[in-house]
Amino acid sequence: MKKIIFALLFFITFPTSVLAWDNCPRNEIDCPAPGDCSKYADTDNDGICDYSQSAPEDRNEETAGAQTIKNGVDSLTIAKIDNLTITKQNTMIYHFLPISLILILLYFITHILSKKKIISVIGHRKIWNILLLASFLISGILGILLVVEINSGAKFSLPLDMLFWHVEVGIAMFVISIFHTLWHWAYFKNMLRIKK
Repeated sequence: MKKIIFALLFFITFPTSVLAWDNCPRNEIDCPAPGDCSKYADTDNDGICDYSQSAPEDRNEETAGAQTIKNGVDSLTIAKIDNLTITKQNTMIYHFLPISLILILLYFITHILSKKKIISVIGHRKIWNILLLASFLISGILGILLVVEINSGAKFSLPLDMLFWHVEVGIAMFVISIFHTLWHWAYFKNMLRIKK
């Protein structure tokens, strides 16, 4: 069993494909330093990841073709397109505070309901244990899919942004795990106590 687990971990974490020029696992174009993934490489020292651009010998042909296109389109349109691309890449906003506040509010609501005997204490804890498990599974599965996508270059066509939801659900898991840790604080304290 240990050998099977080791083999699975090895193949998940070890890059399964050799990347080359113009072969970005995230399909980025001209990805600037430090890059969007762990594969960033810049052998020609131009500040752009090699995997997100063409080989140096192919760039002259592309530049000539791009110049021909630019002559047919006004520079304002090209600037708008370039600005839109940059804006799209840098607008990933995560919601740590709203998610935390909503979960804390919901926790206090279920806590008060358990104190007033509307739901049992066990029911209160079951709700939060189920939410902890669900957030762990969702965040974990999306994280594994991202690793496989980056390491192997495979593309999963899910109807959602995997990185965004991996982080958002990870935030929820973090907050819920704090509740869980507080319930079992005595256990953790005893476990960490140094025996003389």
